[in-house]
Amino acid sequence: IGLIGMIQSLFRHTSELRAIEFGHRFPRHGLHLLNFITHQLVLDNNNVIRPNFVPGRGDWGFVSYSNSEGVLPPLQDQNRQGYYSVGNLNPQISYSPIMSPKAMTQGIQKANRDRVVVRTSPNSPLLEALYITQHYPLGNHYDPQNTWQISPALLGEIRNLLSNGVDSLSVFLYIANYDGSSMNFNNYCYYTGPDININLVEEASGKQPPTDYTAVNKRVTLSNSNNHIECFEILLEVKATNKGYARIRWSNIPDRLLDKGVQVNVCEEDGKCFTSPIDKRSYGTYDTSEYLNKGLSPRLQFKETKYEMMRGPTYDDTDRKLPVDIKGYDASLQLYTKDGYASARLIIKNTFSDWKNKFGNSWVGFYSDHNKGNKYYDTHQWATKFHHEGKFGQYNMYVYCSNMAIRPEAQARFFLHKEYVSIAITIPWER
Repeated sequence: IGLIGMIQSLFRHTSELRAIEFGHRFPRHGLHLLNFITHQLVLDNNNVIRPNFVPGRGDWGFVSYSNSEGVLPPLQDQNRQGYYSVGNLNPQISYSPIMSPKAMTQGIQKANRDRVVVRTSPNSPLLEALYITQHYPLGNHYDPQNTWQISPALLGEIRNLLSNGVDSLSVFLYIANYDGSSMNFNNYCYYTGPDININLVEEASGKQPPTDYTAVNKRVTLSNSNNHIECFEILLEVKATNKGYARIRWSNIPDRLLDKGVQVNVCEEDGKCFTSPIDKRSYGTYDTSEYLNKGLSPRLQFKETKYEMMRGPTYDDTDRKLPVDIKGYDASLQLYTKDGYASARLIIKNTFSDWKNKFGNSWVGFYSDHNKGNKYYDTHQWATKFHHEGKFGQYNMYVYCSNMAIRPEAQARFFLHKEYVSIAITIPWER
């Protein structure tokens, strides 16, 4: 029981999740969220929890939580501890990978209630505690009767499901008694909902596990006049060309849809779309003349009516990659794209006040191919010449946009001195 009697219990086994409401029906996403966060943790034999993300930096959309309602135990040290919450499906959250953009429509936003909250200290690499909670059906306050602490033992159980097969999410959802029928589509792709016409597509976006990959398969069902059901795994995604433009990739579009006349478009957040002909091909790519930017999304639409059947994941300007730590310093480096150009972001912790002195001779190199040696950068910039972008929680953001086009295999590297010894290397941009 929590210090003020609000936390209902400490869950130690996956089976205990069966009896609660948290994320058990689509479009609720709590169990998916818990599974995702758990697999970003490392646990040792002493039940010490080490995350591979930094909540205070905003990784995965974590935001500071004040605990003003007193749902969680009071912090013992207000200056050294903090609560951070994640799970908001709002598309404005930069790093939120929990659900596909389809789950962010107006109707599903009403079910945007589930959250994971962690307690940590700014100067500690450990998580002190992890909780699951939910908002009241109406309002923004957490429900104390639906707030539980998750023990390291339970986190370990979820992580160990990896040994039971590749699709550990399905195993976890089964054990936690997730209602698969709420998605009108079960794990084996048997349709369980009402009859639908071929002109309509049901998308089981809620089945998609949280992922940091930009490519997400959408499982859809089609029926004909005899109500014969077929299942297809359709992939839609936005990637980068070698010149910094948006490339659309699609695969496994059914012939029956192609015969009806469909096209794959890339659209901006304001709804402006750029048509990409697919020429009755079930798979392929199309290079657009649109600069690669955050917010682009691929959409499968009928040519004549513009009816949108499904939408792929919205492109993230960081290629959904977390910042990489600059070894030995309270700072990190992140590669992103702006108007098709390779850009870098230096994320400096507020307590690292003398960073410009420490990084006086430091620089960031941009590489069009991650296989290039350190000396063979395409362009570079000194760290002290990065421009201040703003403040995010305990961090200040400094950015620089290079003149190198973003492209597959592109990479940024941080060098402490003029010598060619890198101390931070970003993950290569995906093809």
